[in-house]
This record gives sequence, C-alpha cells and structure tokens, in this order.
Amino acid sequence: MKKTVPLLFLIFFMMGCNESQTPSDGQAYGIPDEDGIRIMLKPNGIFSMDDLVKSGFKKSKQFDTSTVPGATEVWYGFFNKKDIEVRIYESHETAISLGKEPAEIVLGKKPGQTDYLIPVVNRYPAYAIVGNIVMLCERELKTCIDLVDTLP
Repeated sequence: MKKTVPLLFLIFFMMGCNESQTPSDGQAYGIPDEDGIRIMLKPNGIFSMDDLVKSGFKKSKQFDTSTVPGATEVWYGFFNKKDIEVRIYESHETAISLGKEPAEIVLGKKPGQTDYLIPVVNRYPAYAIVGNIVMLCERELKTCIDLVDTLP
C-alpha cells in the first residue's frame, strides 16, 4: 500500500504536466512541430516591444495593425542579422486564435512571392508563438528561438 500512494501521485503529477504542456491544437510547448517550422514557447509570457528591444531586437519599421486582425503592434526588424517580423497580441490565447492562421498563410507562400506587409521576397519559412507574440522567422526556426532565449 505504501508504494501505491507515491506511484499514484506520480501518475497524476505527470498527467497534469502533460496537459499544461500541450495547447488545444496538440502541438507540445517547446518542441518544434514535425516539419521543424513551428514552435510554441513561454505560454504564460506577456511581452512588449521594449522587452524585445532590451533582448537585442532592432526595430526597423512599424506596420499598420489593420492588416493583421487582433494584433496590437506589428514590427519588422532584425536579430543577429536575420529578419524577424513581430506581431504582438493581448494574450497567448489571442496570439494562437488570431495570429496562427495569418502566420500559416505566410508559411504557405513559395519563395519569390511577396508578403503583404513587406514588399520584398518572402523569407519567412517558420514561425514561433511566444507568449502573446507571433514571430515570423527568416530562413529557419532557430532565428526566432535565438531571440526568445534572450527574453526574460
């Protein structure tokens, strides 16, 4: 009997951890999807542009939010000499519900197509949802992960 109680506690603890580590769409937090182009990180994080700038993100141009439903700010900039587009939402849930589909549209474009916000060749084959932010990453997911690793 004494061994059963700790075992049951361990099972319930692991079940609770698994549920909090998986959003409703089934993608686990902190683990890239099977294609290696999408990741969700820091689900409890609420970040501002100031947080990104303090982490080394260089703002270049701010865009009108009317083209990105639900976003409170949209910025184009650089981190470690790579382009990143940042779309800030009010919450993590809003970033997923309103920001994921537009990010998927950008991912679906073939090289040479232009992004509707940036009139140059599409260079965002990956994205990260980080707390309340959707980041479109140049070339690969690591571009965004490197920035996320510097956030508080």
